[in-house]
Amino acid sequence: MFSLQDMAVNKILLIGDEPNILRTLRRNLVGRGYEVAVALDDQDAYLMASSFSPDLFVLNLDFTTIDVDGLVICTQLHKLSLSPIIVLSAIGSEKTKIDALDVGADDYLVLPFGMEEFLARVRASLRRWGLMNTGRMDKDRLILSRDLLIDTEARQVRLRGEIIKLTPREYDILIYLARHSGKVISHRELLKAVWGNVYGEEREYLRVFISQLRHKIEDDPIRPVYILTEPGIGYRFVADLY
Repeated sequence: MFSLQDMAVNKILLIGDEPNILRTLRRNLVGRGYEVAVALDDQDAYLMASSFSPDLFVLNLDFTTIDVDGLVICTQLHKLSLSPIIVLSAIGSEKTKIDALDVGADDYLVLPFGMEEFLARVRASLRRWGLMNTGRMDKDRLILSRDLLIDTEARQVRLRGEIIKLTPREYDILIYLARHSGKVISHRELLKAVWGNVYGEEREYLRVFISQLRHKIEDDPIRPVYILTEPGIGYRFVADLY
């Protein structure tokens, strides 16, 4: 029987221009058995996204020696690959985090951070990516709610027959809420279910991705009928017919 242990060694691409940070991250990742490559600028990153085909990108937004915008790199990587992106930055403001999530980041770590926390987040991202690729996340084939049809085998969502293009993270959030239709899912539960057990307090992640989801599946994102907010608690998927 196929298992995640049978998969090839996970490949990680580190992107940034801070040698000390890259050296430390690379040493720790290689020591845990990952295959690691390094890109020192935006063009290297784009080329290696195709040639190296990483399972995970780790991008330091804070370029100091070259004139590039880390958010632009994140945006382009998100277009080139479905692989998750962990963003690093010394800037810990909520606005910067939301900007990074908006353009495709899956996670955001503020520098400096503990190496064990970093490695735990790497494992969580790769675990989700591996489960998605093996198709083991989904049990029921079809979920139908009003005009929304979710085909879990194809990982495809249709609204009134039209395919809705979702990112892997948007899909994971939607499928978890839909599978627990009618139940209020707390922020903590949803974060742990979609991002992994090392998460639970990053509510800004959910605000960004829920907003993106609503703009794709709701006729009026301001007055949603599928994904409702339970103030101070979390979210609830409503599958009741009109």
